[in-house]
Amino acid sequence: MQRQNIFEILDSKYKISKEVGKIIKLFCDLRFQTGYDSVSSIEQIIDNSCLVYWKQRKSYLNCQEIREDLEINYQLLIPERMSKDSIITLMEYFLNMLNLLATKNNYNYFQLNQGYFILKQNIMLLLDHLNLEQLIVEQEEKTLIIPKNPAATAVAEISTKGTALAILKYNHASLKGDLESKRSLLLSIYNEYEPLLKTPLEQYKDFYKKVKQLYNNLNIRHNNTTKKDNKNTVINLNGKELEKWYDELYQLLLFCVLINDNIKRKKEVEEFLKTIKGAKE
Repeated sequence: MQRQNIFEILDSKYKISKEVGKIIKLFCDLRFQTGYDSVSSIEQIIDNSCLVYWKQRKSYLNCQEIREDLEINYQLLIPERMSKDSIITLMEYFLNMLNLLATKNNYNYFQLNQGYFILKQNIMLLLDHLNLEQLIVEQEEKTLIIPKNPAATAVAEISTKGTALAILKYNHASLKGDLESKRSLLLSIYNEYEPLLKTPLEQYKDFYKKVKQLYNNLNIRHNNTTKKDNKNTVINLNGKELEKWYDELYQLLLFCVLINDNIKRKKEVEEFLKTIKGAKE
């Protein structure tokens, strides 16, 4: 049996529940110098100098109120018993608070320290092990946690900013069962890629056609549910079935965009290879 090097051994020791416990302790114990002879916790700083400037504050007066509504009680958290959803909620809260510290530090009230960066790195590493990633929505001052989706990331990178955000937001766990939000995001994505769907690549035209048909018959571009004398059977689909087809449409649209992008890339590669004298097969 081949010997493992020390880094392989250390990688094998990573345990989700243990790391969640470490992150909770890091967050709760972290202190910042906020005066000549005073120190403050993350939540104390946010309550005193950041929360009031946050677009997502709503009517909340302090971090404790936010945590209560999120059902986060540090004294009752047992990492070994936490579900994946509760871990994600906790990490999403932590990331939003950390990003508030970094962006709403008015008048240089405090300086980010090493503990801040260690905590942030540990959260990012945990998300990586859970196959998740951070999505920062700067305009809305939100930090979301979404599943890693290479296809979605690739399409987002070649889309306009608004469409890219819609593509990435679609994967957020909070949208499960939220048909109205998914419908709105799908329509937003369609608005950018409608010209592409109208001029399909010949060898893939049936894929493009199916995307257009789903858009036209799933109550996204047209009212397929209440229009008088409408015979569209989408009327009879329950929410769970309709959401399944929304998700299938989303994945199929990503495929069509990526195919189009890679056909262009293939042509560019072919043209480049022609310039190489004696290029090998």
